[in-house]
Amino acid sequence: MTIQIMTRQGLEPAGSHESALNNDHLNDNNRGAATRTGSTSRPMSSYWKRQLACSIIGTLCLIQLVISAMYITPTSDANYSRLMDLPTLQSGVKQADALNANIDVPNSMEYFINITTPRPRPTLVHFDPKFLGGYRNQHMRFVAFVNFAVQNSIPQILLPSIRWGVAQGKHTGRDVSFEYLFDVVHWNEHAEREGLPRLVRYDASVLEGRRRKSSGIIETMDNNNKTRTTSIACFNTSSNLYSGLDATLLRNPNTNIRRVNIWDQIGKLDGHSHCRRSPPSSAGQEQQASDDVDDDAFTYLIAHGGSKGVGRLWADYNKMQRQRGKASQTGTINNRTTIHPEHMPVEKAINTILRPSEAIRNAIKSAIQSSTTSRPKFLALHPRIEHDMMQHRCSRFMEQNLTKIFDHLRGECCHNIDLLFLAVNIELVMGEPSSTFKSDVRELALENAIVLNRTRTYGLFGSESTAGIPMFESGSRTAENILFPEEPMDYSNPDTTPRLASSKSLGITDLVASIVNFFTIVEAERFVGVKGSSFSTDLFAVRYYNGKRSNYILSPEGVKELVGPPPPHSCD
Repeated sequence: MTIQIMTRQGLEPAGSHESALNNDHLNDNNRGAATRTGSTSRPMSSYWKRQLACSIIGTLCLIQLVISAMYITPTSDANYSRLMDLPTLQSGVKQADALNANIDVPNSMEYFINITTPRPRPTLVHFDPKFLGGYRNQHMRFVAFVNFAVQNSIPQILLPSIRWGVAQGKHTGRDVSFEYLFDVVHWNEHAEREGLPRLVRYDASVLEGRRRKSSGIIETMDNNNKTRTTSIACFNTSSNLYSGLDATLLRNPNTNIRRVNIWDQIGKLDGHSHCRRSPPSSAGQEQQASDDVDDDAFTYLIAHGGSKGVGRLWADYNKMQRQRGKASQTGTINNRTTIHPEHMPVEKAINTILRPSEAIRNAIKSAIQSSTTSRPKFLALHPRIEHDMMQHRCSRFMEQNLTKIFDHLRGECCHNIDLLFLAVNIELVMGEPSSTFKSDVRELALENAIVLNRTRTYGLFGSESTAGIPMFESGSRTAENILFPEEPMDYSNPDTTPRLASSKSLGITDLVASIVNFFTIVEAERFVGVKGSSFSTDLFAVRYYNGKRSNYILSPEGVKELVGPPPPHSCD
């Protein structure tokens, strides 16, 4: 499921964050206009005009209060359906697209429940409490996880086990459900056609049970995780962790997950040995439990993840990139030869069907539409000039002087462009540089802050006397106003009406901001990114597989068009 995120306002144009709140220059003009009007009108006429204006303003404020109440209070059943990023029959989605074409789909919540209902088949569970790393590094691990399912013919992934992390120091922090960030229904509607596993809810009556050794018949659990003969379920719905794992340790935001060998904990507690199973070697073994367990407890769940250190998923993703290098490099686009081979089929498919929640998509759409024109053409730039990259080993591939970067954009990149979208972490550019920086790096960081501030004020190539290309930003200013359910969703009850909370109050703004920035750039007319950044590298790939061809790599030597998919992410 993807929760529709209600934004109070779209993304704000850069340079208007403060001026939009302080319209003294407009008030001065209005006062002047009122004075001029007053010099030619009768006092009584002015009085009634003021009364009429006050009445209109009062009415508009009342309307705004009613609308706001719909979004900031517990939602009614009618309003709740608007929070769900799910298709309805009225939206043109065919009933046959549901998991079972014979099931009626009266509302979007039931459609979601239907399309995420598990089948009695092997189901991959992510045993780590969350993916590790920044947003796109987590995405790489997600790709490797999905690829493991495909390679082992596992047709389902357990949705509540897929959680994304929010950085809070080194390898610590909060986590958030996959369905709050991404469109699960869209994924499931296209997954089987693309050769990808479906994302399914946990249902003990389908996925867990006990096998009678005498007959081989599987006796499934009910939704209270009980069979006629009590059996231990392999998934804990309270912690959203594989059963037997220490939720107190792994759900603690201060725990460094990279120091915990989670795989070693699986199946060790009494009654949990059946939870430590390997993927089936063939489709014919789908309903066979492991032969090396001492009891007849049965589960379709198969645990997989990264575990200690950088983890298996990171290594598996890098292996996928090395396999790209063995592929044929022959390819042409508009009679031009591509430079790098395409990605593996699994990653290509993911780059095509994974999209953000409707709320995030609406925020992006609002940002673009609220700019200078109804359908502006904008250039997106990801320069990676934040302080954390200034002395990073990957920075040698990047031009980090913002003045030189802007000079490189003159010419083809900015031809017929209405707006500049700059994807940077403002706090990490405008803040005080670290005292540990070398003097020349510190001076460059301060210079970049000045140049960025001028560009936000006057636009790209602009000055006090000449208007430049307007610049707009998104990130945290938009993300912090996006609303999510405050508590985990209860999918057993279609009439659930959750209380909503902002991403800021939930502590997930940074992650949501990264997703907003990423998919804003996907929509750009042209994109300029850098080598050595997983964020830029993945953007090149997603744009390429979605038909967005105008992609450029920025380096100290200048800007060069990238024909075809990007090279694998690397700092070597």
